[in-house]
Order: sequence, then structure tokens, then C-alpha cells
Amino acid sequence: MDTALNNTPNLLEGFLTQEQLSELLGLSVRTLQRKHAERIGPPRIKLGSKIFYKIESVQKWLSDLEREPVLRRR
Repeated sequence: MDTALNNTPNLLEGFLTQEQLSELLGLSVRTLQRKHAERIGPPRIKLGSKIFYKIESVQKWLSDLEREPVLRRR
């Protein structure tokens, strides 16, 4: 039985939990939840009570946040 589990591909490879993403970004879990509620956070997948983020989607979301600096007028 253990052998079958060892040969099974990791279905969650390429995904992060809410806690993992929170730690990587230096944001609280609550901040991630708030960003989701405000529809400004990264896309997520909810399976039951578990929340997952696809790494590729998070990278795209971060890239989309990039802005050119605005020059201040004098």
C-alpha cells in the first residue's frame, strides 16, 4: 500500500497553501483574505475549507501589479 502512495504524483505540485503564500509575500493570511474579498488578490482555488494558489497565477498577478514610476511635477 505504501508503495502505491510513493508512486503517486503529487497533485498539489505547483500550488501553494494560503499559509505558504502568506509567508512568501510577507502578508498575513487575513490580508490575503481581504484582498480576495476586494477582488484585488491573486486567483485562488477553494476545495472544501482548503485554499490553494497556483504558483503561475500568483506570478502573473505580481507581474500585473508592476507599474512605471510616476514623475512628480514641480
